[in-house]
Amino acid sequence: MIYIIPIPKGYAAGTLLGDKESPFEKALTPVQCLHYCLTRPAVASVMVGVSNIDQIFAATAYVTASHKEKDYSEILANAPKSSFRGHCMYCGHCAPCSQQIDIASVNKYLDLALIQEDVPETLKNHYELLEHHAGKCIGCGSCLKNCPFGVDVIHKMEQAVQLFGN
Repeated sequence: MIYIIPIPKGYAAGTLLGDKESPFEKALTPVQCLHYCLTRPAVASVMVGVSNIDQIFAATAYVTASHKEKDYSEILANAPKSSFRGHCMYCGHCAPCSQQIDIASVNKYLDLALIQEDVPETLKNHYELLEHHAGKCIGCGSCLKNCPFGVDVIHKMEQAVQLFGN
């Protein structure tokens, strides 16, 4: 049996595209991100999110990119020794929340919003559709004990309230 695996989040929710957000402390291009994904064993496709036509062109540039443009090895070779400590991976280990907040989803929407110049209405709408919002957080800390990545969840909930308003 052969499994062909699609890769969602080829840009790691946009974090790989900016120097500040990237765990490598250097941005990768969309072409480099796609090349990394497409050269993994058994990967047949990559899904990326876009919010404008320029981002579509940046992704489709992969088809005509040179080997040099696809090469990400220098960035990885010169990456600082870092980890994802303090970065939410949306794994859900923080659950259960005493206030029934879907912490992973709140963090995902917050992280996506923070890398945008302007928060898209669709992202605000996704947040609004959550049954329980970050404003319900009472700071009990049970999520902090459960998080394997050491995320300051309470601070993230405060940021979400500031950004989304509830």
